[in-house]
Amino acid sequence: MNNIVTTPVSVRFSQELNSMLSTVVEENNTTKTDFIRQAVVEKIEDMYDIRMADQAHKEWVDGGRKTISHEEMMKRYG
Repeated sequence: MNNIVTTPVSVRFSQELNSMLSTVVEENNTTKTDFIRQAVVEKIEDMYDIRMADQAHKEWVDGGRKTISHEEMMKRYG
C-alpha cells in the first residue's frame, strides 16, 4: 500500500470561481481536490520546464553559439 503523507492546504475562491469549478469537476467526473491538485502539478511542471529551457539557452549563448529567429529559420528551411 502507498503510504504517502499528505498535508491539507486551504484556498479561498470567489463564489463565481467556486461555481465554475463545481461545474467543471462534475462534467469531468472528478473532485475539486483532484482537479486543483492536478492544476498545481501542471503549473509547477510548466514553470520548471521554462526555467530549464532558459538555463539551456543561456548556456548555449554563453558557449558562443548563435541562435536564429523563427522567421530566419522559415526563410532557410521553409
